[in-house]
Amino acid sequence: MTIRCVLDGLMLHAELLPGRQGLVAYDGDEPFILEALEALFYELVAATRDDVVLLEQAGYRLLRRADDFVSVGP
Repeated sequence: MTIRCVLDGLMLHAELLPGRQGLVAYDGDEPFILEALEALFYELVAATRDDVVLLEQAGYRLLRRADDFVSVGP
């Protein structure tokens, strides 16, 4: 999936770790765990329907869909 920082527009690849450990975002080669509260500063740009459901289940309800959100994959 792809997320974007609402402060500076930086686009990042992100993956939800299995076992509800958190959302990992990749800033270049450096991954970091995006805390659920930090999701206020990001928006979801592209994701599958399953990704969206898993994000909500993992507590990332504050990660809103961008105006230009694209649903990808099945």
